Amino acid sequence: MDLINIQVIEQMFSGIGKNIYTSAEKTLNSFEMRKKIEGGVLVGLSGGADSVMLLCFLLEYRRCLKLNFPIVAVHINHMIRGAEAERDEEFSRFLCEGLDVEFLARRIDVPFLAERFHMSTEEAARKYRYYEFDKIISGREDLSSIAVAHNMSDNAETVVFNILRGSGARGAAGIPPVRDNIIRPLISVSKSDIVSALNDVGIPYVTDSTNLSDDYSRNYIRQNIMPSFERIAKDPEKMISRFADNMRSDDDFIRGCAEQFILEHTEIRNFDLLSLHSSVYARVLALMAARVGASVSYRIAADIRGLLSKDNFSYSLIGKATFICERGVCRVSYTVGNKVDYCFEVGEGVTDLSPLNAHFILSREKVEKTYSNVYKISIQANISSAIINGGLYLRPKKDGDTVYYGGMTHKLKKLFSDRKIPPSKRRLIPVLCDNSGVVWVPGFGVRDDCEGKEQGNDLYVFLGITPDNDSDSDRLYSGSEFRS
Repeated sequence: MDLINIQVIEQMFSGIGKNIYTSAEKTLNSFEMRKKIEGGVLVGLSGGADSVMLLCFLLEYRRCLKLNFPIVAVHINHMIRGAEAERDEEFSRFLCEGLDVEFLARRIDVPFLAERFHMSTEEAARKYRYYEFDKIISGREDLSSIAVAHNMSDNAETVVFNILRGSGARGAAGIPPVRDNIIRPLISVSKSDIVSALNDVGIPYVTDSTNLSDDYSRNYIRQNIMPSFERIAKDPEKMISRFADNMRSDDDFIRGCAEQFILEHTEIRNFDLLSLHSSVYARVLALMAARVGASVSYRIAADIRGLLSKDNFSYSLIGKATFICERGVCRVSYTVGNKVDYCFEVGEGVTDLSPLNAHFILSREKVEKTYSNVYKISIQANISSAIINGGLYLRPKKDGDTVYYGGMTHKLKKLFSDRKIPPSKRRLIPVLCDNSGVVWVPGFGVRDDCEGKEQGNDLYVFLGITPDNDSDSDRLYSGSEFRS
């Protein structure tokens, strides 16, 4: 194979590829991509037709406008296709040599990562490919953006795939032309036009054999579903892309409403969320979760909305985070160690403190010793229902927490310090609260308001801890464990 040169690229874009150049240039201008690429662009180069066309376009664009931004190509070998993957890497290296483009090659063991982190091969390849891209540009001052070769055909397939999964406006909007520092100049160019233009002037490219199999969902859509649409529409890809543009506009509006809501609320209360239109509500939850690197599915958003009539509850999100409603105030918190920043509403009977490997019991009768024996650690206390103001809930200690017993007010910080409880364990001691504050901390005294003493102690509270294993990091604690 002969080295490819700039003259062949000029020939392509002055002939059959002229419309491709015009469309890609329009995309650059419409989405302000030029500002991004002028800081230097890293091009994802698989060696396939799309990525070869992307590299050719950026080189021609730089030449035509007499710009001088760096272009660096990176090839990711996912270690999936054996000798074929080696061929693709060598082809990409050879192509860049002929075009005088700096070439980088990286290897990612996708099958290993997919198995280790319980992901599909497709998901692992995408996630760790972008991770590698980010790592490269973060280590270089001459690169500020990442160009990838998604085209109109890819976008149409993605829209169909997301619709079949039941996605909302965001999913139906398809692949965004710009996301953070990632740009897609070919998003309005069809795959067939790309292949025709390259073939016309003899610019080579490689073909991934997995694209010919319909074992993958997207391949099945490409090979079986998209062709059938031609019976309904003359150019289904273009119509689907127009639909995606409309959905992106709607999605931008909904996101703007959600961002404005968050901007206007220093604290978000449960009734504030309930007052929102369901579309805005879901986006507010997504933005709250995104702040801590988590995400929210449609099902999770619906489940949380069904709980918002309660003032105290928690719900695990996708990622190491939890949605917490405490006294009606809602927030999303990181995982604390390997435990969530929990908040559980409790009532009479047994409350499962999942995922904290514990149970809480509120009873009118003392918990029998035989029952407490099923727990590795258990502690019980007697309280008066007369002192309880509103509902009861369990949460970790907060700064400024106090509890009144023995005729004086005690700061929890001092109680824990005197008991020599390590700071790393303090958030793993549950605090029983009501609307007036702390009622009981396991291992310490129960709030003994005067009114309660006159009425008598008629309730029993019990905390039973059953760790999955013997690791101290996998369970709650009670203050009594730290008695000297």
